[in-house]
Amino acid sequence: MIRLFVSDIDGCLAEPYQPYSLAHFQILAGYARAAGGVHEDGRSPVLPSLTLCSGRPYPYVEAMTQVLGIRVPVLFESGGGLFDPVTAQVTWHPLVTAELEERLEDVRRWMRTEAIRGTRMSYDIGKRTQVGIIGPDPAEVAERVPLVEAYVAEHHPDMRVFHTPVSIDVLPPGIDKREGLRWLGEQLGIAPADMAYMGDTNGDLEALASVGYSFAPANATPEVRARVDVVTRGAVIEGVLSAYRWCIAENERKAA
Repeated sequence: MIRLFVSDIDGCLAEPYQPYSLAHFQILAGYARAAGGVHEDGRSPVLPSLTLCSGRPYPYVEAMTQVLGIRVPVLFESGGGLFDPVTAQVTWHPLVTAELEERLEDVRRWMRTEAIRGTRMSYDIGKRTQVGIIGPDPAEVAERVPLVEAYVAEHHPDMRVFHTPVSIDVLPPGIDKREGLRWLGEQLGIAPADMAYMGDTNGDLEALASVGYSFAPANATPEVRARVDVVTRGAVIEGVLSAYRWCIAENERKAA
């Protein structure tokens, strides 16, 4: 059975800097409410519990959790932190140490002064376990990716660079969405084989490969679409709803 349905936010629930589709959010919130928490009494076994795994910082992910009425811990900063909406507690990944934060600060200083110089991009405020820059122009973002990759390769070769059309993020070793899902699964007692994941960019690839059921919306990058189990006909949140309904149907088939 698919016990947990995990979705990215940007490119899946909504496009960055674009209005939310409130009608579709209401539908997804209805599913989240009906599914409840993983271990709540009286929940239907065919409805996977809903949660999030996003590179966004805590405040944004916490707000999205409240909007959808999610009852399961969510992952922010690509698995660097976990927020439990039931207990209102934040837990940082065990690999977050003072030494790691010093190294991230070195990257942060360079990003603020050099990476965005001469661009319309800005520093991504509020992140502790990764460093990012953002911008509204996909061409400008893409032009800066090689610069960031070269800096990281020279100064912090064990760190990794991921990017979307509107962001570039540098992640430390051992903290990424795949490891975040593993960490979340340990907290909930759910194996990766019993999870579904929805993602759209290269930062999602390892997480998609680690779960039992992988999905991508129609707007996902070609690389992601080529490597998932199911590409939905709908884009963004319409695709998320289609994927969630697919999981319900699969659970009903297994329960029959």
